[in-house]
Amino acid sequence: MSVIRFLLFFLFSSHILAVEQLSFTEEEKKYIASKEQITMCIDPDWLPFEAINEKGKHVGLSADFMAEYSQMMGIHIQLVPTKSWSESLHKAKARECDILSMLNESPERSAYLNFTSPYVKAAVALISRTDVLFIDGLTALQGKVLAMPKNYIYEELIRRDYPLIKVVYTQTQKEAIKLVSTGKAYASIGTQISMLRDIQELATNNVKVAGFTEYKSVLRVGVRKDDALLLSIFSKAVDGLSPQKTNQILQRWYSVTVQNKFDQTLLWQLLVVFFLISMIFVVRFRSIRQFNQILKEKNKQLERISQTDHLTGLYNRLKTDAVIKAEVARSERYGGNFCVMLFDIDHFKSVNDNCGHQVGDKVLIEVSNLVKSNIRESDILGRWGGEEFMLVTPEMDIIGAEKLADKLRALVQDHIFPHQIDITVSFGVAEYKMGDSPDVLLNTADKMLYQSKNAGRNRVTIS
Repeated sequence: MSVIRFLLFFLFSSHILAVEQLSFTEEEKKYIASKEQITMCIDPDWLPFEAINEKGKHVGLSADFMAEYSQMMGIHIQLVPTKSWSESLHKAKARECDILSMLNESPERSAYLNFTSPYVKAAVALISRTDVLFIDGLTALQGKVLAMPKNYIYEELIRRDYPLIKVVYTQTQKEAIKLVSTGKAYASIGTQISMLRDIQELATNNVKVAGFTEYKSVLRVGVRKDDALLLSIFSKAVDGLSPQKTNQILQRWYSVTVQNKFDQTLLWQLLVVFFLISMIFVVRFRSIRQFNQILKEKNKQLERISQTDHLTGLYNRLKTDAVIKAEVARSERYGGNFCVMLFDIDHFKSVNDNCGHQVGDKVLIEVSNLVKSNIRESDILGRWGGEEFMLVTPEMDIIGAEKLADKLRALVQDHIFPHQIDITVSFGVAEYKMGDSPDVLLNTADKMLYQSKNAGRNRVTIS
């Protein structure tokens, strides 16, 4: 009996600790104490982001995130089963579910939902049959048939930006892929990772990613409009989840291998035909070479997009993570040292809240450009996520890295930003030591960053 009491005490203490760590107000604490559960609707067929499996269980990226948020808030989240995304939206409008776990914000949805900060972002791609070499954005689809699920965010965007595209609606993303495969639609639109997963599951070998759009899927938690306290509590949980835990969840579900290369089979067939024709019609040879060059440039463009942050133009997290692993491998083999700097913009959420996300985006771009123009060509700068950045400095010891970090910190502090906003950054610097794994190195830099934050921000802390 004493063991049971101990376990109950341990679980209760852990719950109280999690709630206290998020700094809830007294009003929020009373709300949590009075709330037995909150109800949640999801997209039941949208892996790897989320789905309801054959046992009726919530699975996918959002399931793992919701489990973390539930523990952090101390509130049980109850799934409301639905058969389609349209049904989930309908239930949210009717207040039959308190939250939608993962969706894009839009004017239409803002009529009945409030939104937290984003917690997952994804590239939005176009798929087509393999005999389509390349789709150069949505402009190339005007007058053609585009298949997509009903009530997805792209419906609003395309109706606004590309009214000449002929849209055919389906219940699910898989149905849209089947229309493309059978030739009933020219293309379909969706998040790259989910479409690739559905293509693999359907074993459809005549469909591929043929291009990308200017859109980005910025996924948030949608909270019923009439519950401001729940929005405040959920926002603190979303903003309070550590980057390490976020990265673990993303790596767990981003298991599909993304290929950003062209299917070369048809291209080679065309080249052989053109070569034979060129023996008779020599004048066509130059045009074939020009066509080939365009394909090569588009292929490079796709590869660049896959490793570049859309907003700042810096390397994205996946590419920066690969750079760190490569530097560790190089140092282990040939010796030498290097440092990593993890830095982020202090109080960035208040910039978005007080000045709007457009001003926040301008601040991110200016910080990126300012740092990039004041580092060596050999240094690698990437956006780690949100307002966090990662700088890798090959062949630089901790003393040199500290001086560089403090120089960059001062440059940001003295820079004049839009709307005369005062911006500062905090740094955490770690030096690679022989035998350190990339995870150990990143964890050290992250701890140093938190020390800078806890010590008052706008400072550099080294390991």
